[in-house]
Formats: sequence, C-alpha cells, structure tokens
Amino acid sequence: MENVINKFNLPNSLLVITSYPNPNGHRYGHRDLNAVAWHSEKTLKNISKDRRVIVLAEKAHDEDQSFYANKNLYIKRVWSKTNHFSMLLIILEVLKLNYIKSVLVPFEFNVFGGTVHNIFFLFVLAFMRLLGKKVVIEVHQVIEDIKELEKHINITNPLLQKFFDAGLKAYYFLFGLLASDIIVFEQELKIRLAKYVDKDKIQVLSLATKKSKAVGKRSARTTLGLPAKDFLVMVFGYINGYKGIDFAIDSFSRSKIRNAKLVVAGGKNPYLRDKKFYQRFYKKIMKHAKMSGRVVTTGFVPDNKVASYFSAADLVALPYEVFMSASGPFSLALSYGKPVILSEKLIPYKESSDFKEGMKYTGLNTKDLFFKLKRESFMTLIKKTKNSKKQMRKLSLFSKKLSEKRDSGKLDFEYKKILFKNNNPTFLKAKKKELKFIYN
Repeated sequence: MENVINKFNLPNSLLVITSYPNPNGHRYGHRDLNAVAWHSEKTLKNISKDRRVIVLAEKAHDEDQSFYANKNLYIKRVWSKTNHFSMLLIILEVLKLNYIKSVLVPFEFNVFGGTVHNIFFLFVLAFMRLLGKKVVIEVHQVIEDIKELEKHINITNPLLQKFFDAGLKAYYFLFGLLASDIIVFEQELKIRLAKYVDKDKIQVLSLATKKSKAVGKRSARTTLGLPAKDFLVMVFGYINGYKGIDFAIDSFSRSKIRNAKLVVAGGKNPYLRDKKFYQRFYKKIMKHAKMSGRVVTTGFVPDNKVASYFSAADLVALPYEVFMSASGPFSLALSYGKPVILSEKLIPYKESSDFKEGMKYTGLNTKDLFFKLKRESFMTLIKKTKNSKKQMRKLSLFSKKLSEKRDSGKLDFEYKKILFKNNNPTFLKAKKKELKFIYN
C-alpha cells in the first residue's frame, strides 16, 4: 500500500470519498450498489484519463477488495455504513494523503449510512478544510419537505417530519459552510440550496450522458422475451416510492389503449431492500403488476442488458411524484436517443438552459413533454405519442440534442475547472527528495 500512497499522494491528484462498484463481472453488478456508485464510476474514469485519482470507497460486501480501475484510478475500500468508526478510518487515510489538495465528495443522505454517520461526516469535512484541502461536495439530492417522501422513507408522523425538515436545512447550511464548492445537477436544485448556502459556491453541471449504441428493436425484444408488436412504454431504475411506478401500473391496468404495455425495468432499492416497510411496498407493487395483463416486470436489470431494454422500448416515461434530484434513467434515455415524457413534478427541469434550448430547437411545448399525475393525462399523452410519428420524431430529436449538450467529454472539462482551480500541472511524479512537474 505504501507504493500506492507514493504514487497517488501528489498535489495534483484527486481524492474522492464515495461508494464505488466492483470491477466488471462482479455478481452484484455496477448499479446494484447504489446510484452514487454508478455515477462515480462514470465520472472518475473520465477524470482519471489525465489525473491520478484515489477513491476511499465503501466496503459493501464481504469479498470487496481494493483494486486499480485503470492505471491512474485506485479504489481503496475503507468505510462501511454499518461501522460507526468508519469516519475515523477516513480521517486516518486522509492524513496519509497529505499532499493532495483537491477532494470530491459525491453525496446523498443515505450514502454514508444513517443520521449519526452524516453528523460525523461533517467533522471529517471540517478536518479536511483545517488541513487546507479544497473540498467539493457533489450534492445529488435537495429535498426541503420530508412529507413529500413519506411513501419512500416511511416517515409519516407530522412532528417527526417537521423535525427532519429543520435538520435537513441545518445540514445544508453546515456542509455549505464547510465546502469550498458545491456541484448540483439541475438549476432548480441550486435555487433550493441557495436558501441555505452562499449561491456563489454552487455550480450547476448536467448529469453526464455518453452516446450509447442501441441494438435492433426486434432483436432486443426477442432476446428479452418482450411482445414483438406492442407499443412498449418503459419506466427504468430502482423501484422507489417517489417515482410514481404504482401510479403508472394503475394507469396501464385501467387503460383501454390497444396494443400498449408498460415495462417496469428495475429491482429493489439497495438502500431500502432490507427494510420491512419497503418489502411490503415492493411486494404490493409486484402483485399489482402481476394481476395486470398490460404490465411486464423484469426485476433488477444487469449492466449487460441495459442497452437491450432501451432499444426494445418505444417510449420512456418518468412518472415521478417528487423532484429531488437529477434522474439517472433520464440521462440513460438521452444517451440512447429515446423519446421521453415526464410528470408535471419535473417541470422545474426547464430551469436548466440546455433543456429550454432543446425544447425551442425541436418545437416541443410543455404539453408535448409533460403530463399531470392523473391517469387520463398520462394515458392521453402516451396515446398521442403512439399515434403520431411527428411527435415521436420530435421527442427523439430532443433527446439526441440534449444528450449532445450533456456529453461527458464536455462535462469533464467543467469538473476539472471546479476541482483544480489555479492548478496547472497534469501529473506530478514523486521521488524521494523531489517533485518533478510534467505540464500539459
């Protein structure tokens, strides 16, 4: 390990504290750990093309091992959600990496564990700032009203909801105080966070896309055992209470649209699958879907089948009941150039300039893209899209144009501007008594 420290403990390296998936071929799959891990892998592999990056990562399974993701990206398994002393272990590792100036922390409230871990992590942030490190927090969720998530996290007591609302706002203020910069993935999230954090600290990037190769629709449907001739509407990703999947299933179950089916392509949320309330929720969803002749469920979709499912779908729907983050399934749909429709709760996506530009370029209006969370509105938009080749072409073009704007190559440059301000050298090679600078 000492050789790894020597190689990565350099002023122009990047230290990252996050969940990270195991290498290809691991039986749990990349996205089965959590969405932050999946996103971090994509982001850090791109950044490490010309930077050395060391990740202090989560120990999620007994067989997890430290490893090189590539020659410039090293993953060291350090902390665990189940270990209250994990934050101390992070501090010990940070002390060893004393030359590194820049730190990136991709953050969701569940990523480190529960409330206690999140409080301890504020002390880790304060410690790193005292060491003079630049700490950039990448905030994946901004929620101000816990009541909106009561179905998702099972907090239904009004007094408890008010307590957590106050705690959330205090936490935003504190990590905003400690952070050098904050990254969010939608303009609306900056607007919310700016109530508690200096707005000049908050940088808005898009959730990166990467043009992905689809396979033939007929071939994909045959491989997956999906109906060959039906119009397939897909909801993709973890089965969560805030995503409106139960609403979509109910809408299709009662629909009279001919030759249209809903594909629920996703499995249990890794954060929640051991919770009894979530198990009841998931069982209810699956039972309802099974009783309907218009709904197909897939369970967890492994990485090697993602392209097939997006290729097989005619339309991707996001029937979200709450907007609290940028959507991973939305970015995947853009990557594959698939037509997408979104619930009214996601209308704040229009606050982002590239989204507005995409709508203007394609001539789409709000009613072409968004539906009310009412069965009639949802199914009417699906029927309109199914029966109009012009509408389908516009939605496809919108996805392709927005994907180009959010291409990962362009966003890597933006990441580096934030992470490495006033830091010109690309690599630093350490020798026993000197540092040799190699410039771009």
